[in-house]
Amino acid sequence: MARELYYEEFARAGKQAGLQVWRIEKLELVPVPQSAHGDFYVGDAYLVLHTAKTSRGFTYRLHFWLGKECSQDESTAAAIFTVQMDDYLGGKPVQNRELQGYESNDFVSYFKGGLKYKAGGVASGLNHVLTNDLTARRLLHVKGRRVVRATEVPLSWDSFNKGDCFIIDLGTEIYQWCGSSCNKYERLKANQVATGIRYNERKGRSELIVVEEGSEPSELIEVLGEKPELPDGGNDDDIIADISNRKMAKLYMVSDASGSMRVTVVAEENPFSMAMLLSEECFILDHGAAKQIFVWKGKDANPQERKAAMKTAEEFLQQMNYSKNTQIQVLPEGGETPIFKQFFKDWRDKDQSDGFGKVYVTEKVAQIKQIPFDASKLHSSPQMAAQHYMVDDGSGKVEIWRVENNGRIQVDQNSYGEFYGGDCYIILYTYPRGQIIYTWQGANATRDELTTSAFLTVQLDRSLGGQAVQIRVSQGKEPVHLLSLFKDKPLIIYKNGTSKKGGQAPAPPTRLFQVRRNLASITRIVERSSGIPLEGKKTTRPHHYWKPRLKTIHLGFMAALTKLEDLLLKRFQESSHRMI
Repeated sequence: MARELYYEEFARAGKQAGLQVWRIEKLELVPVPQSAHGDFYVGDAYLVLHTAKTSRGFTYRLHFWLGKECSQDESTAAAIFTVQMDDYLGGKPVQNRELQGYESNDFVSYFKGGLKYKAGGVASGLNHVLTNDLTARRLLHVKGRRVVRATEVPLSWDSFNKGDCFIIDLGTEIYQWCGSSCNKYERLKANQVATGIRYNERKGRSELIVVEEGSEPSELIEVLGEKPELPDGGNDDDIIADISNRKMAKLYMVSDASGSMRVTVVAEENPFSMAMLLSEECFILDHGAAKQIFVWKGKDANPQERKAAMKTAEEFLQQMNYSKNTQIQVLPEGGETPIFKQFFKDWRDKDQSDGFGKVYVTEKVAQIKQIPFDASKLHSSPQMAAQHYMVDDGSGKVEIWRVENNGRIQVDQNSYGEFYGGDCYIILYTYPRGQIIYTWQGANATRDELTTSAFLTVQLDRSLGGQAVQIRVSQGKEPVHLLSLFKDKPLIIYKNGTSKKGGQAPAPPTRLFQVRRNLASITRIVERSSGIPLEGKKTTRPHHYWKPRLKTIHLGFMAALTKLEDLLLKRFQESSHRMI
């Protein structure tokens, strides 16, 4: 489908790497010549698009800048142009609202000669120049023990102490400074954030340098000046920081499912779990303590929610009585920044892995051999176990709940391994080394059920001390370890329907099931649409399914088919009481 061309200038946007600037004149976009980049009139509004080339294509950062004296019409037009250009570029840009004097470091870094504020605007003759050069330098303070956070602080020795880590971001060089008394958690978080800035924000062009206290290079001394005696900063401070860090950010879900925009609290403390971010919704991460909020747009969210993200953020600022100078950043799913990611305890980029299956990389490195799963080799082949995330053989304790509006409803053990496409389930697996919470989400579950499943998962995790591994599973994407929990019982996935009491509908007269058995003797039986052609022949039994034509059929496979026959026959006999 062709993209809608709102304005002619959009056709020239993001075609090649570099910086493009437009000024809003009489509610139209007018390109600013490169020689004037960095000059901003305080009575005007601007759009700034930074395009970077990567191995995957182009990435975009889209900013709209508002001068202190720009009109309401220009401010509104800038917001509208931003939404429309974001839409034209496929929803890929990271969006930022920039206010004069409170610009983000990313924005400032585009203009090597600094920002120059000029009095006046389009309608006032553009006279009398005021210069206010800024730099792209910043200092991040990394502090905490169990809940470690990076927070921007003034770039000065006055911000330093011996007990923490700091990141001095100078654009082409990123210094990770480690105090003599910093803990290992701060070192790890500082390295993660600094590495993220290097690769995500600078595309690998910056140099990352680790500096121990007392070994500062001359380049740092030139920036910070002579180093004074630094305060200690002890473990007690880290414990206090853990408590405050948990409360410094909250997560809200934005929804218009009821017909009007509604903001709902998802979590009042961080770190959050990735499972809270649903692709079908938009979320606000409130980091008001640092005068910054993020709006995360799920890739499958309602188009109106996605387009209204910036407006919703501005309304949120008013609702929370936050300063109008609070920075707003809109992030598309997959375009998250390192500062955003640090608030999630289990963040995994798509480059790291696709669920618990194959690992994908974007650079040309040594090929990773994919090893088929074989349960009999679980202990003798650690490579296979690691690749399929088999923490054990599935012999631990299993508990399953169905998600309903009034909470988690315990599933009868006789029904373990049966999942309905109209339901969501929470599976708690306990083994000697810890706990795993699988959140299984049916393809036909409602939005409310998907959201509730995420909330209930977080509640369960909190009740267990917050140490469980949370894994969200979409129907049809079940990882090997989840399948192994049901032992010799086949996993049966019904395409539609529900197991809720009183929610069943009469079973259709004909149903199609696909039966698969892997090397681990795990059988998966999945209901398919009856219109999908499969090789085989239909039986004349009252419950219809297809038997694949195989030259050799394993006896265990035939046993699984027999189990399916018996189970389905039993279900049909009970159809007056329960949907199959």
